[in-house]
Amino acid sequence: MQRPIFEESKSEILNSLYEAEKRYLAERRGLEAQVAQLRKELAEEKANNTYYFKSTACVGGCIHIKPPLGQPRYVTYKGEKYVKVDRSPKVGDVINVTSIQSFSSEPQTGNELAKITDIVLGGLVLDHLVFGESSSVVDNSSYSDKYDAVYELVQNRIIYDGNEYVKVDREPQKGDLIRITYFDDQHVDTYRVLMEDGYIPNMDKAINGTRLFDFEDDEYDEVYELVQPRITYKGEQYAKVDRKPRKGDVVNITRLTSGSGIVMEGAVLAQVKYAYPDGDVDLDHKVHNISARVSRTYGDEYDAVYEPVND
Repeated sequence: MQRPIFEESKSEILNSLYEAEKRYLAERRGLEAQVAQLRKELAEEKANNTYYFKSTACVGGCIHIKPPLGQPRYVTYKGEKYVKVDRSPKVGDVINVTSIQSFSSEPQTGNELAKITDIVLGGLVLDHLVFGESSSVVDNSSYSDKYDAVYELVQNRIIYDGNEYVKVDREPQKGDLIRITYFDDQHVDTYRVLMEDGYIPNMDKAINGTRLFDFEDDEYDEVYELVQPRITYKGEQYAKVDRKPRKGDVVNITRLTSGSGIVMEGAVLAQVKYAYPDGDVDLDHKVHNISARVSRTYGDEYDAVYEPVND
């Protein structure tokens, strides 16, 4: 007996609806998996303190991603990687602007990266409007312009024997790394550290059995100076800085005196729990079993300060 035509049509419709529902559920599961993965990656990024996605400005239709609190050691700006440096900004550097004020407004605050295109008397010229207010950071008490970190392009840095060196535009000196292009009448392409000053200084490693670099006959084309080395303290990395210690830094204590006059010397690392204006610091543990404070009054000393590294 032949089935009614409307029953066949109904069956086809039901099958089509069933297949459509299967495709929908599969696509939904796929999207849910993608969302879960994105949430996981975002949580990992936040945990690693690389970037946080909260912007205070939208310039040219492009949201600017700003560095997190803590001034990371590395940032990416317009597709290029920059590394934090402890010096005054130069043309080509990127700065993290934290406050800016235009002629007719109240200061706008936040965190936004901007590249320096020029330096004029009394200010830094930037490559875009920061916080939608101004494209210059002015060094003037009448304004509230501020930045808290300076970054230079990473391509100026190389690693040699585990140490980081930055390219400099000057004559080489003791401790510098040079790129040697011609040595003992031969074309070469290698790097060596100069162990002393002078016209014919020793190098850290020999080339063809010779350690002497002759500035009159040998040739070089690049000079790099040593970036202050890092240390590891309680599993975290710290980079050497040339300033007074702050809370959270690590100091290298070289001399400590007890209340009874006992003097202990020797390098010991300790973290700063509190820093006083005069340079005295409270430490996270007792050093040499004497004290958890470095006091200038007692003649205590430290010879290096390291700040936390946030790569």
